[in-house]
Amino acid sequence: MPAVRADAARAAQAAGASAYGVTGQAAFTYDVAQLSDSDLRTVIPIAVAVIAVLLALVMRSLIAPVYLIASVVLSYFAALGLTVLVFEKGARQPGLTFILPFLLFMFLLALGEDYNILVMTRIREEAHRLPLPEAVGRALNVTGTTVTSAGLVLAGTFGVLAIVGSHSAGAQNVRTVVDVGVGLALGVLMDTFLVRTLLVPSAAVLIGRWNWWPSRLCRLRPSDFPGFPDLDDQPADAPGPPGARGSQAPPPTPAVP
Repeated sequence: MPAVRADAARAAQAAGASAYGVTGQAAFTYDVAQLSDSDLRTVIPIAVAVIAVLLALVMRSLIAPVYLIASVVLSYFAALGLTVLVFEKGARQPGLTFILPFLLFMFLLALGEDYNILVMTRIREEAHRLPLPEAVGRALNVTGTTVTSAGLVLAGTFGVLAIVGSHSAGAQNVRTVVDVGVGLALGVLMDTFLVRTLLVPSAAVLIGRWNWWPSRLCRLRPSDFPGFPDLDDQPADAPGPPGARGSQAPPPTPAVP
């Protein structure tokens, strides 16, 4: 379309025309695609900033929102890349519908942070009375069924959308509906079974109590939990289980001839 419009401008200038233009479905689609790309570059930073502020308020932390937002961005690029592999490499399509990146990002941002809040608030509740690894395990046991069920229902819904769209009339309409349905279904499945189940809990355990900085919860130490002594604070000669830090191994038993 840029080349066609450039040719039309040269022809209009040579003919002395007072106005010129290019119309038709291709020109309309190109203009809408350009607007969609522009909106995507504008909306993404605003949406990310708003979600980050909300997460900071809900989690009472400035650290957790950073990797929670990063997990959504990784999920988005992974789902978009997988959709490209399915349609362009597998189905030999020349490309994807231009509305898919915008819809995929906005939907995964909303869905991913919804699941993040569900999982992380439960982890925070459990972390008040359990060390973080145990709190994460308890939270996943409680919220895992809810997140998995919701993800499967949503993925199935978008899968049905793709199937119904494949039977509709019009080649361009078929491609658009199928691309959107399959892309969103893949994104939801990846977000449900990889990001929310593995990536986010693993990051929470690795970061440790700094997840909750600067709230009071980040200052809790293992000794603050009953039954979990802080071995770092014990003297070197304190009794303890074999192999524990701060304990001494028993002297070797002399050999009996």
